[in-house]
Amino acid sequence: MEWFLHIPLFLLTALSLVIQTQEHHKAWRKFIDIEQDHAFFPQTLQFSIKQYNKNSSDKYFYQMTQLIRAQEQLSRGFEYLIDVELSRSICTKDIEIDPINCSLQEDPELYKVINCTFFVFAVPWNGRYELRSSNCTDA
Repeated sequence: MEWFLHIPLFLLTALSLVIQTQEHHKAWRKFIDIEQDHAFFPQTLQFSIKQYNKNSSDKYFYQMTQLIRAQEQLSRGFEYLIDVELSRSICTKDIEIDPINCSLQEDPELYKVINCTFFVFAVPWNGRYELRSSNCTDA
């Protein structure tokens, strides 16, 4: 009967080891290619572009004109590696408008296309999105 007293201690120790292993295990599934309509990806893509527009010093909003690559990795949430082509729109940031409703810039002097790579950590069911890195260059 005395061994019954050790079961809770054993279970607690086992649970502790599982939690520690998961905390140190970065990825449960390596990056895989995903489609644009893959679960949770549209929100993540929208978040990435919104963050780019927020952090950019350009006075115009940018819109996605091409999704080049989308990959997802499973960790404590989802990690996304996103390559996109963004084009300058005609809408300036000083007006309150959803950039989705803006036409693309046609003026040759203002026309600009950039390629961006975003790395995003997301826990979508908690509404948590974090842009961990971004790199944009002229196309």
